[in-house]
Amino acid sequence: MKIPCGKVVISAALVATLLLLNGCSSSEPPRFYLLNPLSEGAGLEPPASEPCISLGIGPVRLPEYLDRPQIVTRATRNELTLAQLDRWAEPLSDTFPRVLAQNLSRLVCTKMVSVYPWRPSIPHDWRLDVAVIRMDGILGEEVVLETWWSVSGGPENKVLATRRSRLTEPVQGKDYEAFVDAHSRAIGSLCHDIAQVITKLARENPPQK
Repeated sequence: MKIPCGKVVISAALVATLLLLNGCSSSEPPRFYLLNPLSEGAGLEPPASEPCISLGIGPVRLPEYLDRPQIVTRATRNELTLAQLDRWAEPLSDTFPRVLAQNLSRLVCTKMVSVYPWRPSIPHDWRLDVAVIRMDGILGEEVVLETWWSVSGGPENKVLATRRSRLTEPVQGKDYEAFVDAHSRAIGSLCHDIAQVITKLARENPPQK
């Protein structure tokens, strides 16, 4: 029996459509995450006796391997893994400086905090520059945050302090939510270190009123 070609084409198209719909219906939607600042109302406020400063944050430089929406974990010392469904809700180049600003505004007495790029007319008593060297870790184990950072100030924007920080935080769970939460805690610890240096400099060199 000879089957008309038209019917064969229609049947093949129908099968392809059903397979496509089946694949779409079974696919898992992506999950999106944000870094979070230190919690408010946790005794983080600086003493009222501390001098208040205006602080400029940035630029914050990130390595190229983090310039992607997928969350990066480390499989081995040399091998990185990109999550297929677990992603950053926005570029880390936007999130990281904002979380630094939120944290430091709670740890240091600030009159104003600006995130780079800012208008040239905005004056700053101190400026914080950060270069992130590493920001990854092993899922379910720990995260690693390694940075170089410097604090500068004065009319000539002279560098007054330079530090290297390597921080680790345990991941309190097996999923990516716990992994991101550990990164937020690591950034919080970094901000505590930075706040101590800025506070010391502000005491030694009170900003001009």
